[in-house]
Amino acid sequence: MNLPESIEGIEVFYDGRCGMCCSFHEWINRQPRAFPISFIPYQAAEAERVFPGIGTLDPAREMVVRTRGGEIFRGAEAWVWCLHSCANHQDAARRLGSPALLPVAIRACRVLAANRHALSKVFFRRKDRQVREELHRMESPACEDGYCVTR
Repeated sequence: MNLPESIEGIEVFYDGRCGMCCSFHEWINRQPRAFPISFIPYQAAEAERVFPGIGTLDPAREMVVRTRGGEIFRGAEAWVWCLHSCANHQDAARRLGSPALLPVAIRACRVLAANRHALSKVFFRRKDRQVREELHRMESPACEDGYCVTR
């Protein structure tokens, strides 16, 4: 995956109803910018207006990034592009986009994408207090001598 030194900007089409996707979007927006990035929920009417045919790329399955130059990236490559937009994380993006690590990033993205709604219910759409309460309701294993055996 080739990440250029300079770029005019990217558009990110993501699931605006997914807590994990929205949390990622919020995190990216808090980072210092290396170049402009705009996030558009694929469900919004604006998505089809700015990117006619976005639905044919199945954005419900995986995030889609379009560069100002018209290149399209999906899934792990789209995530790497988002990371690359952060001035403080460009080195990490280059490493993740390298031939050695991109296959790992692809596998990780597939696992996360397949479970994003379940993960969102627990971690990303609830306040910290709610997460803490949910985790405390889970059964704790009996531990002897301070060491727990997991099943």
